[in-house]
Amino acid sequence: MFPIAVDMECGYERIRQFLTANSFEQRDFVENEGEFSLRGAIMDIFSFGASEPLRVEFFGDTVASLRQFDINSQLSGKTLSSATITAAFTPGETDAAETATILDYLPPSAIILIDDHTEFLAMENHEELAGALKEFTTVRRGAASGEAIDFHAASQQKINANFRLFATLLHQKAATAGTPVFAASSQREIRELNDFLAEEMAETGKGSAAEPIWVPLNLHSGFSFGPLDLYTESDIFGKLHSHRSSRKRKIRGISLGDLQKLKVGDFVVHEDYGIGRFKALETITAGNSEQECVLVEYEGGDQLFVNVQNINLLSKYAASESSTPVLSKLGSSKWAARKEKVRNKLRDIAINLIKLYAQRKMQPGFAFGPDSIFMREFEASFIFDETPDQHKAIEELKKDMQAPHPMDRLICGDAGFGKTEIAMRAAFKAVESKKQAAILTPTTILAHQHAETFARRFENFPITIAVLSRFVPRAEQKETLKKIAAGTVDIVIGTHRLVSKDVQFNDLGLLVIDEEQHFGVEVKEKLREQFPGVDTLTMSATPIPRTLQFSMLGARDLSIVSTPPKNRQPVETLITDYDAELIETAIRREINRDGQVFFLHNRVAGLEEMQRTIRELVPSARIVYAHGQMPARELEKIMMDVMQKEVDVLISTTIIGSGLDISNANTIIINRADMFGLSDLYQLRGRVGRSERKAYCYLITPPLHTLKREAVQRLAVIESFTELGSGFSIALRDLDIRGAGNLLGAEQSGYIHELGFDLYQKMLEETVAGLKSTEFSHLFSGDAKPPAPTGTCDLVFFCDALIPEHFITATHERFGFYEKISKARKAENLDTLHKELRDRFGPLPEEVEHLLLLAKLKITASPLGIEKIELQAKTITFVLPGEESGEPLNREFLQHLFTAVQQPEMQPYNPGFSFDKKMKLTLHHPKSDASSSPSALIEHYTNLLHQLADPQRKSRPKLFDFVFMHIYPATIYPPSAVTRI
Repeated sequence: MFPIAVDMECGYERIRQFLTANSFEQRDFVENEGEFSLRGAIMDIFSFGASEPLRVEFFGDTVASLRQFDINSQLSGKTLSSATITAAFTPGETDAAETATILDYLPPSAIILIDDHTEFLAMENHEELAGALKEFTTVRRGAASGEAIDFHAASQQKINANFRLFATLLHQKAATAGTPVFAASSQREIRELNDFLAEEMAETGKGSAAEPIWVPLNLHSGFSFGPLDLYTESDIFGKLHSHRSSRKRKIRGISLGDLQKLKVGDFVVHEDYGIGRFKALETITAGNSEQECVLVEYEGGDQLFVNVQNINLLSKYAASESSTPVLSKLGSSKWAARKEKVRNKLRDIAINLIKLYAQRKMQPGFAFGPDSIFMREFEASFIFDETPDQHKAIEELKKDMQAPHPMDRLICGDAGFGKTEIAMRAAFKAVESKKQAAILTPTTILAHQHAETFARRFENFPITIAVLSRFVPRAEQKETLKKIAAGTVDIVIGTHRLVSKDVQFNDLGLLVIDEEQHFGVEVKEKLREQFPGVDTLTMSATPIPRTLQFSMLGARDLSIVSTPPKNRQPVETLITDYDAELIETAIRREINRDGQVFFLHNRVAGLEEMQRTIRELVPSARIVYAHGQMPARELEKIMMDVMQKEVDVLISTTIIGSGLDISNANTIIINRADMFGLSDLYQLRGRVGRSERKAYCYLITPPLHTLKREAVQRLAVIESFTELGSGFSIALRDLDIRGAGNLLGAEQSGYIHELGFDLYQKMLEETVAGLKSTEFSHLFSGDAKPPAPTGTCDLVFFCDALIPEHFITATHERFGFYEKISKARKAENLDTLHKELRDRFGPLPEEVEHLLLLAKLKITASPLGIEKIELQAKTITFVLPGEESGEPLNREFLQHLFTAVQQPEMQPYNPGFSFDKKMKLTLHHPKSDASSSPSALIEHYTNLLHQLADPQRKSRPKLFDFVFMHIYPATIYPPSAVTRI
């Protein structure tokens, strides 16, 4: 251990040596235990066994500050006065580790129990241990005593969300002066409990019982001890007890920027110059200043240096897995013509998209009522804790259902992340309002599994649930159909059978489509026609690109459930050739821990032979095989045996890929994984890892060098996205490499190939936003107005403005900050970035300060229509749009500008106008500012621009009329426009 404290001179180099000697690994930034990073005077350390990593800031060899920080945002949190860096508990690493024992890490107040004192005395080193134990309080028991201490306590009765029973018990306890104590992790549960009990007491007329005392404890189960009755969440609500880890997980972000790290040689798209190849991040000298630029190579070896100020104009090229773009030619007009052609086509697509959205919003639907006490009871009986994403999705869903138009929401979340619970909340809300709910699943097995889950969840409520599938006998199906038509079935769960003509609902209010990616377009279109005004909830871990595109553009509402349940671990994924020894080891390891194995072999004809092969490897294992062509009864029996743990290894086709939930199965072996799509692989891997156990996924392929490039790319993606909650990232990547497909009947793949997906998506979003604020503004009057698209102001400056390599050494990290700065749209965004840079990397060098201040100047100037700013050592020049731009300048700003420059306070700047195709306003730095630092000058002119744009100046000078009438052509500013101004 290495103790450190603020103001302690412990030595920067000494700590670094300690970390290196104790198995800590140096990284660009810290995410896991046993890692550290060095960034100038900042040292980040994640001690072994720590709940949070530590950020140490030095002043020389003295510790200036200690802060904990978040591994996801990398931003500092709680400030500490002292801390201890803990090494790995591994013998042999250092002299200290060799001599340390667990007693060295216990506090003096620890109580040590010696369960068998006789056995303790028989140990060789018992005298040495006895000496060490003198520092602690010890309790010793004899081995043969066999005496039990009876506390006359009893385990608590299980309530299982039966609040009427609980109210009766409390009333009885109150009569005997009992004291109820409720142990819960938060006060939310105690508030809900009080509401439920008050409701029950009022109905039964028993009066009020003693209000439970709340203690903030996370206990497994309660007890009764004399007058004390302690109840836990598990006792009352039936919740499963979970160990609450204070350690945060590393969560992968879901932005396309995170997914698409640029590598040398990647194709990129510049909005103005077209498709090129990314070569490097280089520092160049422009005039007297140093700037960092992105070097892009075009056709014929032509090179373009893109200043980091304009990095937002660049995006990674992506179209489809097999498409290779043609490099653009610098100086050619072909790229502009191509963009204009696509923009015209996009207008038609955008209009249809808005019409579809408007049609849904204007279509009358059923407005469900607000939550009742029964809805809250149903929610309280959920045996798990809701994750934050799950809670947010449920609230959004309720808001949709209570609106007077039909809901159309996509829930995107990983397997086992709680999508089914969200669907059950929606179904309860529908049934409570006397409506029916239909749950559509892609497979018979999933339908029956959902039926069991729904039956367990709704068992305390008077709700009727039925199943329609080929597993159900015909006579029973006929009876179920009659009940559905009569309205005596509240929730029906089924496969494509639900879409049949003979299924007539009495009053359907909710349609849930589970595993949406498995349904064809025909089925979805039929559902739309059959149930036009019904609330629709679509659920998927990896939605098809077309569905995701709809959601991202706002034609369908989207909720992302990416927070993993407590104690869930990511699935370890391994790509390997066929190796009999490895397969045997994997199966035996899983069976030895009482688990089950899925072996996926997607050829029905080869299943029996594969069963023989596996049996030869593991003769003692109970092995069966299953496929969708089996008789219904036989398949049902096999799956029931698997669920009841009567089977060790299930060899099957992809029938297990749709939502099957067997938490005891934690190893899956996928044979010929190269034959599956990206979404399929992710879904199949999601069949394991649904419990607290570590899960494994083996992707068996032929040698990688024999596979097609697309197959290798898919396998690489699935191997790299092992983090929990990666489903949405996988879907984005699928959208990225496959394109959105046939959206609204318009074939987009050609457009995406020409422009790349990012630029195509951006142009489509801009077109939709433009139409929303103009032609279709009446449909979106209640929505927040989208910001009007503005041009980008170019900057030329005389000072160094870059992120030096010595400040941020990792190129991808430096590139990431350039991207954030370039894409910032508000000064507040840049202030946040300033704080982040200071926090993570220490005091900012002058060049970085310049970079952020110039970005603020750009943000201020761009909406005003200023085309370019040239900041030199003695002057600053504002360039206004010229005739060839075709874009009228912000007239209101121009009026304020001409008014302002004639004011006495502007005379020290000696303002001067010039016109050569473009109008320029040049200001000279006042003598008092001429010797100011570049930072002071940039801040000064940013503030001045704010003043020049001050809308309080209402008078219009004659100079303003003269400029409009004589300098700017009438084709751009007609006299009528000038008169209006």
